[in-house]
Amino acid sequence: MISRRIAHLIPNLLFLVPLSRPILAQEFSADMVHTKPAGALPSKVFVKGDKIRFETRNGEHHSILILDVVQQTGFMVMPESKVYASYKPGRSAPGMPFFHPAGSEDACSAWEKYVNKPGSCAKVGEEKVGDRAAVKYKGIARSGDPGFLWIDRKLNFVIKWEGQAGAAELQNIRETSQAAGLFQIPKDYEQMEVKAQKQTPAKQAPPKAKPAAKNPQNQ
Repeated sequence: MISRRIAHLIPNLLFLVPLSRPILAQEFSADMVHTKPAGALPSKVFVKGDKIRFETRNGEHHSILILDVVQQTGFMVMPESKVYASYKPGRSAPGMPFFHPAGSEDACSAWEKYVNKPGSCAKVGEEKVGDRAAVKYKGIARSGDPGFLWIDRKLNFVIKWEGQAGAAELQNIRETSQAAGLFQIPKDYEQMEVKAQKQTPAKQAPPKAKPAAKNPQNQ
């Protein structure tokens, strides 16, 4: 159930840019519009410094993903059932890290370290996304798929990305203060544990047959 909600919330994020400590203080909201795959649900995005909230509605279903890009933690929140699942440091939350690079002029060094592919990222140059100034990059994901991303110069935030599997853009960006409560779990919500996938134990070779004991009467 949780994995399906996550898939609807931010599907096919290709460029999971590794983040060092971001430049904080940016606060804004925006609409995340997916251009592929076809039928991907739009989302709302809210940013307050190092905190990010993604919110998606699919009919009666309402899903929220809250990320802390500095602490590398996150929460998947399901309001209709009043439950949430947490992601602790060392356990990757979906889309983490992704949006908030340390700087628009050098997003490649951390990216190449993350994917362990030296020379796999390059800055293309200045390119506007709508009416906003951005820096365009091209690179290779861990999977080997190529793609592009655009980092907004003022917000220091990824506002567009394109890959083979998915593409999206932030639109209707509104630079305004965001309420702290958007990035907190309501007190009356219960926590659900994210169960780790069980690993299939390796097959063991059958024990070697022991040689038959000699019958003393035949000696």
